Amino acid sequence: MKQFFVFMCPKCRNFTNAPVGQRHRRCSYCGTIIDITKANRALFDSPEQAAAAVKEFNAARGGDEFKEAVERSHERVRALMPKETVKVEDIESEEEDTPMLGKRKRLMTILGREAQGKLCSLDKLEELCESDGLKWEWVEKTLEGLSNSGVLIFPRPWAVQLVDIEEDESSSESAKRDISSEIIALLKNRGGVLEINEIVHHFGKLGISEASVDSSLERLIHGGDIFQPSVRLVKLV
Repeated sequence: MKQFFVFMCPKCRNFTNAPVGQRHRRCSYCGTIIDITKANRALFDSPEQAAAAVKEFNAARGGDEFKEAVERSHERVRALMPKETVKVEDIESEEEDTPMLGKRKRLMTILGREAQGKLCSLDKLEELCESDGLKWEWVEKTLEGLSNSGVLIFPRPWAVQLVDIEEDESSSESAKRDISSEIIALLKNRGGVLEINEIVHHFGKLGISEASVDSSLERLIHGGDIFQPSVRLVKLV
């Protein structure tokens, strides 16, 4: 019989479960995508036992019952986990190779290929996104936003399905604005150099989409008005 992990959502702190071997699932309570590999996990030998434990831990809000279950499961969990060594140089090189512009378009391309009219597991999606230079933390937040706007659904807590990529892409294209002059003004006001995430955040508060910021930044870079001294920064020429 399939073994299950029980673990806590780091955002709403409610308990849920997933089959052993699954690395991600969507929280049924708040919609956050949980990285199961980073959570404290209690191991149960059947879905029925896991479901009963979820009810018990949620009723008790965790407490000693969950801590004791985690401790009892510790060695068994370790035996189930893949033994992978991550080197510092691998992390550093991955950071340097990650392009910051056009992220949403690349994610939507992957979703269109893998989740249009069919299920795509979060684990498979993570592998595809990381191979395309997309950071999973950003992908998680974007998936939550796409779910909230109805562009994709979670038919299973650990799988997504795209509802209508054509409609999303057309609405995204029509909603794009050229804010090149506003970006130049912001850079001049902030000393001539800013992180791209800061620019996105600044204009997001003004109701301007990330797609508009991305396309305007690309226009300015191609026009020679700004350049990228690193993947995270843009600077006035």
